[in-house]
Amino acid sequence: ATKTAKADCNSETAKIAAVKFHADYCGACKSLEPKITELKGKFKEDVVFVKFDFSNDDAKAKTKTLAADQGLNTVLADHKGTGYIVLYDLKNKKVVGKLKNKHSVADMEKEIKTYL
Repeated sequence: ATKTAKADCNSETAKIAAVKFHADYCGACKSLEPKITELKGKFKEDVVFVKFDFSNDDAKAKTKTLAADQGLNTVLADHKGTGYIVLYDLKNKKVVGKLKNKHSVADMEKEIKTYL
């Protein structure tokens, strides 16, 4: 997959969506970025990384559209705030975990692998 490929929760190979609740003004969000970049390198087809951006009204509107397109409306509706990652099982359509900034990349990787 290339960098330009859109994250797609509807793809055959996708098993887990890792949904980051992001805002530009959120410190924990900034610290999560390098961890997510590292995780993206470890999981190819079976984990889809999605960013829900709440930085401003424009971003919120795009996030709403993104959630609808990716079948993640319930994930969006059921979570508040920013600075964490929700792990959503795409096959069983349910939230299975939550990753926070205090977790190391190794811990995050281990957690994600338990759901694959």
